[in-house]
Amino acid sequence: MRVGIDLGTTNSLVAIFGDDGPRTLENELGDHLTPSAVAIATDGSLVVGRAAKDRLVVAPDAGRAFFKRDMGTSATYEFGGRTWTPTECSAAVLRELKRVAELRLGEPVTRAVVTVPAYFHDPQRQATIEAARIAGLEVDRILNEPTAAALAFGLRHADEERRLLVFDLGGGTFDVTVLETFEGLVEVRASGGDSRLGGEDYTDALLDLVARRAGHAWTDGDRARVRQRVEVAKRALTASDRVDVDVGGVSIPVTRADFDAVTVELTGRLRPVMRRCLRDAGIAAGDLDDVLLVGGASRMAAVVAFVSEELGRLPNRSLDPDRVVALGAAVQAARADRHAAVADVVMTDVCPHSLGVAVARSYGGRVEPGAFCPILDRNVTVPVSRVERFHTIAPQQDTITIEVFQGEHRLTADNTFLGAFEVKGLRQLPGQPHAGEVDIRFSYDTNGILEVEATVLHSGRRVAQVIQSRPGALTEAQVKDAVARLQPLKVSPRDLLPNRARIERAHRRFAELTGIPRRLLAEALDAFEDALASGDRDGIGMAAARLDAAIARAYDDEGEAPGPAGGAS
Repeated sequence: MRVGIDLGTTNSLVAIFGDDGPRTLENELGDHLTPSAVAIATDGSLVVGRAAKDRLVVAPDAGRAFFKRDMGTSATYEFGGRTWTPTECSAAVLRELKRVAELRLGEPVTRAVVTVPAYFHDPQRQATIEAARIAGLEVDRILNEPTAAALAFGLRHADEERRLLVFDLGGGTFDVTVLETFEGLVEVRASGGDSRLGGEDYTDALLDLVARRAGHAWTDGDRARVRQRVEVAKRALTASDRVDVDVGGVSIPVTRADFDAVTVELTGRLRPVMRRCLRDAGIAAGDLDDVLLVGGASRMAAVVAFVSEELGRLPNRSLDPDRVVALGAAVQAARADRHAAVADVVMTDVCPHSLGVAVARSYGGRVEPGAFCPILDRNVTVPVSRVERFHTIAPQQDTITIEVFQGEHRLTADNTFLGAFEVKGLRQLPGQPHAGEVDIRFSYDTNGILEVEATVLHSGRRVAQVIQSRPGALTEAQVKDAVARLQPLKVSPRDLLPNRARIERAHRRFAELTGIPRRLLAEALDAFEDALASGDRDGIGMAAARLDAAIARAYDDEGEAPGPAGGAS
């Protein structure tokens, strides 16, 4: 069974294509969104999703969230008595989504289409594939998030010819993609983005404002609790002109104008990305038929106003920004399954970054290394294969090192290094033509896999290599070890998620309360944990209902559901 997965910075989703089209799957809590967070609970077990998110509010050092930005880097995190990589954290989230899908579908799920930001570099895409492998999933396709959104949109407007700009502002990344849809074809014209700009940056800016107004230093635990309230306040400012943030019993007022002022630089970073994408596509803003908002952060009033002013039209919000990417991934999964409903859907995509090699250039008789020579320009339609001819610096030079880079800068030092390999046998022999010349061919597929082939002209000798080198890559032994560490997730009973989420939500609320409400919540939590220890299903159900009621009574209005939905056992 194939599923579509939106692996997000803040939240992740899993979707399938059914008889009525694509739909996202909910977990036992009734949630379609699974927070992209992992943590170690007090009993030493690994928790993922909403339980992990609540755990991090109480114990920020017990786990990690927002690790998507670090994919494909050498970043590591320390929690639970060991070191974690971003890839392993993402694998835990993917494993949880796999479990949810198998729970709802009643059959094994082994294959998936996984989405990534269009502006993800090759190392980040490779890390995503590696995370899926650890989670027990084979990736059929790495799909760019705006392209997935366009697939979901295009399925509803299959017979219409439209020029569409997808504006995708998620929790941690920003993408813009210009596409054309007609007669079942979704053709990507250009993509651009910023892989370190998203809604979490807006939350941090608002948090800094609240901290300045509160006028005192916070511990990590205080900051985590206040950040959650600031996140809720940020969402509330979409509909309200003013909100109050409770900081230690003190109400800090924040207006929409305050929020817009402290985030004006972040919003300003959206403009050049969008304009460059339109320029690369050769399309003027006035020629667009639709602007589709994607990603939860695109709901912010300042962002909607920016898009409307910049493009001269109100954006289309007919599809849920939180779910449209997952729905598009499910459409692509259905295409891989040759589902009759999408048999006529055709899709093209582009290479989001220029790809090339390091070369040396001669200036005034001096040879300077470190220049970047693109072989594939950004926004070329993929799959693609192109070749360029190069020659050695010295006539008797026998060996060259092909260094592969990704980026848009003139110098390789400012681009992303992808990998390197040697080619030998270029030295000139008597009577040989084409001495020191080599053809370098780049072949790039729809999953972002790059094959580099070098052909020595005078001998015809070929050397080819798939470029997969990246910082933080796991060895085969490390992959097996990571798989083993995630095994406890497999043996957890199905009803563990509601129980675990209920406990972590209660722990979080306990840390925020004082006095009688705190004592009453503690009594209900103790009774629930006693019932879990007894294993009595009826007793667990009664204690769960009591704890849910206690959480609801104690919960102030923070814009969230007071407790997990779904039954206990």
